[in-house]
Amino acid sequence: MATYFQVKVQFTIEDSKGKTKKQNVLYLVDSESVTEAEARMVQYLVDQGEQEFEVTAAVASNIASVVTVN
Repeated sequence: MATYFQVKVQFTIEDSKGKTKKQNVLYLVDSESVTEAEARMVQYLVDQGEQEFEVTAAVASNIASVVTVN
């Protein structure tokens, strides 16, 4: 059975008026540990070209399974 972790990432973004703001985004990561979940999240974001971010939290999720329907 898969184990999922909720990983919170804080991005630094610039709004339409040129002000710098912080934006929090929550991701669900399939991982064996908190450390692995954080590492996977960082690698994913780097691969996506993100530069201004910080992983602020990672906790085990109560989600038992992710169901996708085609």
